[in-house]
Amino acid sequence: VNMKLSLLILFFIGTFVSNNGTLRVPLKKIYNEPRDFNEFVETATISQASLHRYLLLQKSGVKHMLQKRLNSAYYGEISLGTPPQNFTVVFDTGSSDLWVPSISCFFSIACVNHRKYNRRQSTTYLKDGRSLKIVYGTGDVEGFLSTDTLIISSLKVVNQTFGEVYAESKKPFKNAKYDGILGLGYPSIATDNIAPPHYNMLDQGLIDSPVFSFYLNRNRSETYGGEVMFGGINEDLVKKETLTPIPVSEQKHWRFHMDGINTLTGSNWCKNGCDGIADTGTSLIIGPADDVAAIYKTIGAKIDKNFAFVDCKKVSQLPDIIFKINARSYTLGPQEYILRMRRRGKEVCVAGFSTIPKWTTGPWILGDVFLGKFYSVFDFGNNTVSFGQLKGK
Repeated sequence: VNMKLSLLILFFIGTFVSNNGTLRVPLKKIYNEPRDFNEFVETATISQASLHRYLLLQKSGVKHMLQKRLNSAYYGEISLGTPPQNFTVVFDTGSSDLWVPSISCFFSIACVNHRKYNRRQSTTYLKDGRSLKIVYGTGDVEGFLSTDTLIISSLKVVNQTFGEVYAESKKPFKNAKYDGILGLGYPSIATDNIAPPHYNMLDQGLIDSPVFSFYLNRNRSETYGGEVMFGGINEDLVKKETLTPIPVSEQKHWRFHMDGINTLTGSNWCKNGCDGIADTGTSLIIGPADDVAAIYKTIGAKIDKNFAFVDCKKVSQLPDIIFKINARSYTLGPQEYILRMRRRGKEVCVAGFSTIPKWTTGPWILGDVFLGKFYSVFDFGNNTVSFGQLKGK
């Protein structure tokens, strides 16, 4: 499910903890626009395989993680241990575990190019020892749990339990631009229901509110990528009155009910209602095969090797696509759901939608193509998500 629209890295220059109990972390893009189509295809192929695996596990009742990493978009520097050992991690609302490679990772080629945690060099390390195994579309990671101090900028989270990974599959991790993953989902989908970092931030009084929020800057001409804020919202970025809480339907992923998806010209999908998941670890909007095929037809897309292309000269003529959620309308214009890339030196325009297998009906995964239009707020105290209008938009 992880087809990254824009690779972003979290830089801690300018990161601060304000007096009102929040932590603001700026984001920065790390590749030049427009994106290379071949890179996009490689990511998408692995993503589709991962989604098939996830849905198979879901049907069988096996405990699973909705994980799907290759070129994830949100990277940040964190530290573990005392003295601090630095790592780059993905900030991901689609999972709940924190893990990094272990110094015990001897035989996996994927560990070679990544930093590894050394428990022997940390004076605050506490042994846990429980096993860790997370299923991925193209492979697994295996390891064990440990506990140590986690540092994000100036926030110090004590006794954070995390995964030390000693085995990683070659794909998708060998060429990944990150060391590990920091999950921002619910504890129920974490290994042994371990509290993710944002829960410990709240419990230890490091943030005042059980909230974190994302702003993704989709302006292709700017290197500034946006920000993630822990403990609240940035009122300089969002029109606060447009934030309407949407109840989360299950405390696993950030999943909620959608009333429908349509255009003003009469096309309708998700006709009898459906579920959506807000996932910062996914770039595209992923939906049922029949519905997405109908969207392709509505926008006049031509299919080539599982990707939908439209004429770049006609993008402005395409219809708005409206997501109806909790009695409100969230509208994406064609400039927002069509992605401009380079393919063999020429500009191509690709629909920002992809499909889940025909034998299942959902849920829809709302990745960056959707989330980038709005200011997204995740409230794990009231179990709601909100999508607010950005100021100046």
